[in-house]
Amino acid sequence: MLDDDMKAIIKQANLSFVATVNEDGSPNLSPKSTLRPYDDNSLIFANLASPGTIENLQRDPKTEINCIDVFSRRGYRFTGTATVHSPGDALYEEFNETILQELGSSTTVHDAVLIKLSAVAPILSPAYDNPSVTEEKLRETYLRRYGVND
Repeated sequence: MLDDDMKAIIKQANLSFVATVNEDGSPNLSPKSTLRPYDDNSLIFANLASPGTIENLQRDPKTEINCIDVFSRRGYRFTGTATVHSPGDALYEEFNETILQELGSSTTVHDAVLIKLSAVAPILSPAYDNPSVTEEKLRETYLRRYGVND
């Protein structure tokens, strides 16, 4: 289900948004900088400071994650079912070690959240509807707009 382009977008974006449903039925959207591909059919992220997201997923494990490369104006919508893994669980311990290596030993990972994917859909800016627009042109425009040297 996850191809190389999807994995690259996740890495390039460095920020994704996880949607869950609060107990009262209202939406909850939580930013995540730790989203990673776990295997070809699953994603994983660390709960660093999202008790509401975890509570929601324990009550209703359905979730959707949006991950968009802001410079190319494209990304993916990942839909799936989450399981929460806490300290002592092998999956948690493995992912905790990865996150500590990446973010430093002062990082506290409360849980690892594994999402088994059921669907993936592309997200494209309406700019792509214009046949003269290319990804390269969009990247140049938005790198310039954000003041980033690629």
